Amino acid sequence: MCKRASSDQNRMFSSIAGQYDFLNHLLSLNIDRRWRRELAKYARVKPGDNILDVCTGTGDVAIRFAQADDAGEIVGIDLSEEMLQIARWKTKRKAPGEKIKLLRVDALKLPFRDNCFDIVSIGFGLRNIGHYKKGISEMVRILRGGGRLVILEFSPPRGSLFGTCYGLYLDLIIRTVVGVISGSASAYRYLCTSIANFLEPEEIIELMKEEGLKELYSERLTGGIAYIYRGEKRIEQ
Repeated sequence: MCKRASSDQNRMFSSIAGQYDFLNHLLSLNIDRRWRRELAKYARVKPGDNILDVCTGTGDVAIRFAQADDAGEIVGIDLSEEMLQIARWKTKRKAPGEKIKLLRVDALKLPFRDNCFDIVSIGFGLRNIGHYKKGISEMVRILRGGGRLVILEFSPPRGSLFGTCYGLYLDLIIRTVVGVISGSASAYRYLCTSIANFLEPEEIIELMKEEGLKELYSERLTGGIAYIYRGEKRIEQ
């Protein structure tokens, strides 16, 4: 249920910060923009909701939330300062006002009190936080009762013709050809391997269930190469 996070991995993400948006577009066949819109929709933002975007990277999900008139304060966190520098530049261009606060924070050690956010989101970051169960537990801890956890993540390409073709695309095109041409072969190898070895959708739902979330829901996207997951925190009596 977990994998070991390392300083080497953090250095890798920092080193490819300038390519990160391109990587996401490439790995998703350029459909990730629509997926992020879906993520924001499934979060069901209510007027004044405070939102935390975990592993915000270059800030795309946080910016998506900031463009909704109803959102309250939005906090984006990431462990890579290089990613956050790009996010700061993008938010100045794309996010209205001063809605987004960006912080360098470890997703496994969230420095927020219990029950303080209405929505917690994580887009394409669960694979990379080192310990899936602990990461989800931390995100649930800081949710208020009735708050929503929404996850957008790539899915292992298995079980269908489309999934098999996507697996070959990752292995032959992304991992081998693009990795070599880009000069970041190790980063592309890691990203492709992390997708191929990631949890099955039902395993993610089970982890969310174990943390006490209710109204659990998953949405299969684009032939199953990605999923959105949503769960609601129970209101304590």
